[in-house]
Amino acid sequence: MHTIEFRYRQVTRILFALLGGLLLLHLVVAYCHLVLHVRVEALTQLADFDLEANLPTFFNALLFFLAGALFALHGKAAPRQAAAGWYLLAGLFIFLGFDEGSQVHEKLMGFTARLLRSSGMDDGGSGWLFNAWVIPYVLALLGLVIVLRRWLLTLERPMLKGLLISGAVYVLGAAGCEMAAGRLVTSMPGRDAALYPWLPCNLYGDPAGCWLFMEPRYILLYTMEELGEMIGLILCIGVLLRGIEAKGRTVVLGSLPDE
Repeated sequence: MHTIEFRYRQVTRILFALLGGLLLLHLVVAYCHLVLHVRVEALTQLADFDLEANLPTFFNALLFFLAGALFALHGKAAPRQAAAGWYLLAGLFIFLGFDEGSQVHEKLMGFTARLLRSSGMDDGGSGWLFNAWVIPYVLALLGLVIVLRRWLLTLERPMLKGLLISGAVYVLGAAGCEMAAGRLVTSMPGRDAALYPWLPCNLYGDPAGCWLFMEPRYILLYTMEELGEMIGLILCIGVLLRGIEAKGRTVVLGSLPDE
């Protein structure tokens, strides 16, 4: 029977190498738009970090599913009283993996923005809450920390430290850079997208706003956002694998036996 062993060092190196390849493709797209003024529609669809249903989205979702499976493995090996916390995080990461592909959080933007306006809690046009999905998700994160606070304190120090660091990297990218991008978008005067005929505006959802993809600061922010998310997830996967190896175990994926 052929087997594949998932070891901390090898897996993290492979994942970071794949992320590096995706980043290179994304930067090629940005260079073609900003410097060469060349229309690269197929490559943009394939690799631009700000688009959905492409290689970066697939990779991000895959990281969530892999982390969710590792959380479940920890839960399976944990004592009964501690297993619930592991399984809760496993379910959360599986949900976030599907969210990455289906964009549930994007669908919450309009609803949350309307609630802010109707309640008089809008940020006064400063734009920090332009991507309003961050509000319910940050509140959900705080609720999760409260629910799991006792369970977190039962973790071994290296595991707790690693999960907190990887989580902070993810949140800084997902929420911090997203909010900064919203602030930038609402503070800038609009431009005529017709000035940039090489941009594949049909791919970016809002043709009138695709001039943003000729704004280096905006490109930098959403690149940092996606990088923060994926780096945080890779760090989390590494922490979980290292925790399994510290107990003398190895994650092994088996295939069908040879005929």
